[in-house]
Amino acid sequence: MDFKKSDHEIDLKFKTLKDKTIALCVTGSIAACETVKLARELRRYGASVCATLTPSAEQFITPLSLEWATQQKVVTHLSGGAEHITQADLVLVAPATLHTINKMVLGLADNPVTTTLASAWGQRLPIVFVPTMHDSLAQNPILKKNISYLKGEKNIYFIEPKHEEAKEKFQDSETIVSEVSHILAQGPLKHKKVLITAGPTRGAIDPVRYISNFSTGELGVRLAHELYVRGAEPTLIYGPGSVVPHSFYPVLSVTTPQEMLETVLSELQYQKYSAALFSAAVLDHVPAQTHDVKLSSAQALEVNFIQTPKIIREIDKVTRRTCENLSKGLFKIGFKLEWKKTEEELKNLGMKALEAMNVDVVIINDLSCIKDQVHPALFLDRTGLSQKLQSKKEIIESLIQSLENAL
Repeated sequence: MDFKKSDHEIDLKFKTLKDKTIALCVTGSIAACETVKLARELRRYGASVCATLTPSAEQFITPLSLEWATQQKVVTHLSGGAEHITQADLVLVAPATLHTINKMVLGLADNPVTTTLASAWGQRLPIVFVPTMHDSLAQNPILKKNISYLKGEKNIYFIEPKHEEAKEKFQDSETIVSEVSHILAQGPLKHKKVLITAGPTRGAIDPVRYISNFSTGELGVRLAHELYVRGAEPTLIYGPGSVVPHSFYPVLSVTTPQEMLETVLSELQYQKYSAALFSAAVLDHVPAQTHDVKLSSAQALEVNFIQTPKIIREIDKVTRRTCENLSKGLFKIGFKLEWKKTEEELKNLGMKALEAMNVDVVIINDLSCIKDQVHPALFLDRTGLSQKLQSKKEIIESLIQSLENAL
C-alpha cells in the first residue's frame, strides 16, 4: 500500500478539463451529499473546482467536506471579495432545486449561489443544472415553464436526472462530468459526428440457442466515451455486449449481423458522419436456417452455415449502386483479429486489410496474445505509419490522435 500518497490526491482519468475552473454551486437538497464525489470526479478530469453553498445546502453538506474534496476555500456568504463575480469557465448547479431555478428566472440574487448565477448569466458563461427533486415538484407548472424558458437561452444546459421511486434523483458523477467536458471541449473533434460499431453479434439456431463470439464491446464503449468528452457526437451501434454503454450519446442496439449491416447503412445514408470505426465482432458465418421450435437434445445437432457480408465492403457497394456521396469524405477505421501470427505476418495481413477494407486505418491483433487489459495490437495507416500498441488504452489514444489529425 502507498501510505505516502496524500489523502487529497486523485488519479487523473482524463485531461479534458485541464486548465478549466468549475464553479460548483450546491443548493438545499439531500442530494447535496453527493457533491463530495462529484467534486473529486471533476478533479479526476483535470478541473479546478470552487464550491459555493446556499444557506440551506449547509443543512445537508458541510463546507469542511467540500473544502476537503475541492482543496479550495468554500464560499458560504458574500464579502468584500465579490466572490459572485466568478472567473470560472462553467457554473455547475448540482443539485439544482425548484427554489433556485425559479429564483434565477425571476432575477433574484439573495444568496451566494443565486448571486453567482446572476453574474454568470450576465457574462454569458455556460451554466449547467442538475435538477434533483420529488416528482410532484418536478411537475410544478411554474417550474416547468421556467425550465423551458432557460433551455431556450444560449449556454444554459440541463442534465437529465435519474427517474426512480417517484423522484428525480441526482445523476451519477461520471455522467455529469462527461457532459461538462463535452460542453467545454474545443478541439478538432468538436461537433464531429462519429459512427462506432461494437460488441458481438448472434446467429440464432432455434428459439433458445445461438452462436456468437467472445467480444465484450468494451473497446467500442470506451471509444464512444473518449470521443464524447472531447466534444464529438458519437453514435454507438451496439451488439449484445457485456459492458453497459453510457446514456449521454445515442446507442442503437442490434443483435444479428444483418441488423448491424442495415443499421450502419441507414445511419450513413441519412446522417452526415465524419468518421466511422468498425470495432464490432461481426460473425463471418451464421446458421443457414433458424428453426421455429426448440430442437430436441435427444437428437444429434447438425447446423449448416452461410457466410455474412462484410459491412465495410457493403458500404462501398451501396455507394457505387445507390448514392455516390454515401461515404464521400468518410474517414474509416477497420479492425482485424487473427490467431497465433508473428509480428511480421500481422503487419503483412494488416497492410492487405487496408486495401481490402478500403479504410484509412486498421488495427490488427492476435487473440492468442490478449488477456484482460494486455491487448497487443498493430496500428497501420495509409501514410505508412506503423505503431506497436500494448493495451486498449494505447489503442484508444492512437485512434483519437488519428481522428484529430484527420478531421
